Amino acid sequence: MCGTHSSAQMPAFAKISLRAFFLGAAMSLALIGPAFADADCVLNSKAAPADLISACSAIIDQTANSASERSLALVARAEANARISGGLSQALRDLDRAIALDGRNAKAWRVRGDLLREAGGDLNRAAADLTKAIELDPKDAEAYELRGVVYTNQRRLDRALADYDQAIKLKPDDAQAWSDRGVAYYLGGDNEKAVKNFDEALRLDPNRARTYTNRGAAYKKLGQLNKAVADDGEAIRLDPRVPEYYDNRGLTYAAMGEYDKAIADYDQAIRREQRANFLTNRGDSYQFKGELGAALSDYEAALKLDPNFAKTYNNRAVLYKKMGERKKALADYETALKLDPGNENATNGRRVMIAEIAKFGAEPPRALSAEAGNGPSFSCATAKREVEKVICADAQLGVLDRQIAETYERVLRTSKGRSASDLRKTQREFLTTRNASLRRPGYDLKKIMQDRLQRLSAMES
Repeated sequence: MCGTHSSAQMPAFAKISLRAFFLGAAMSLALIGPAFADADCVLNSKAAPADLISACSAIIDQTANSASERSLALVARAEANARISGGLSQALRDLDRAIALDGRNAKAWRVRGDLLREAGGDLNRAAADLTKAIELDPKDAEAYELRGVVYTNQRRLDRALADYDQAIKLKPDDAQAWSDRGVAYYLGGDNEKAVKNFDEALRLDPNRARTYTNRGAAYKKLGQLNKAVADDGEAIRLDPRVPEYYDNRGLTYAAMGEYDKAIADYDQAIRREQRANFLTNRGDSYQFKGELGAALSDYEAALKLDPNFAKTYNNRAVLYKKMGERKKALADYETALKLDPGNENATNGRRVMIAEIAKFGAEPPRALSAEAGNGPSFSCATAKREVEKVICADAQLGVLDRQIAETYERVLRTSKGRSASDLRKTQREFLTTRNASLRRPGYDLKKIMQDRLQRLSAMES
């Protein structure tokens, strides 16, 4: 879950993960296989999947066992297969067999419905399976809770809330149900109720990293940004491997105007996993800082990962508008609208661009270029290094670059012998360090360039 930076009209949403694990009430009946199996064939077994599959297969293959026993073993084997990479298809086949053997096996219907949801397939079929499980066992809190998750994914929030209510009524200490009901309230815009539900989930289970970051998103919507940062920090402490937690805290820091802290968190998210939304969010913070070249670089990297990410086109259009590239801005707004026709920011931006192009033309009145004498010392049209793109996107840096190059040439012309050799060496070192240090934390490109210009000017005078 995440938020927006409203002042820039750049919403950049992170994915909302409700859950990605198996839920299953422990069965009182343990089906025991032959002596060679080290595991009991039972749902929610802690045994290794391979051992569990062997134990359950022995029961399934014994045709002397009752249909009910074999059906239960198929459900347990399906759970084991679902825990193996690439085993989801086999798990679903096992569940199909389990239901064919015993159509009144409520657990088979429940587990198949949940796996269909996890597979990202037919959510209507998943809901139908879970409904059947509830019909067969109306006291199964898990089935209500899981159907609530399906309804939440479908944005049928009233139905989701009704299912979570029933799940909590049947099992008041189910932290997952409280947490998922909080997500439903959040998506429905009732952030105060969302926080109360997340509070109860964390009281029942204080080690739920995902619930902390979700509560942080609700706090952010309520304007309680310090609490949001604290919750995301706790999520990171509990599970520092998850990139979304860093991204969510970065979004909150950006909302606070703490762009350097936001960028540091986005760096951590991107280090863990390259995603278009992470790169877009970092690009936004660079844009707010005025580092337009770095922002452009992130937007381009995001679109390489996902050429259909509408928000990146919208946000890059804002950047192009700042750079005076009206034609490019208009093209990006139009692409954003093709991908997301309901995007109001892109609709408004496109209307403004059409008006500005009609009034001022498609290009900036004074394009920065080496040839025109009003830009950097190199051609921006052929710039490849990231630092060069940054310099091209910032008029002040462009002027500094040209001044450095011109002053260096003047000093070099008046230098001889060893002094000329030393000057060339220091200029090469300056350029090498400048090119390699752009992303280094705390590196101030403008200050470094100003210092170099001052040294060269001192030599000249």
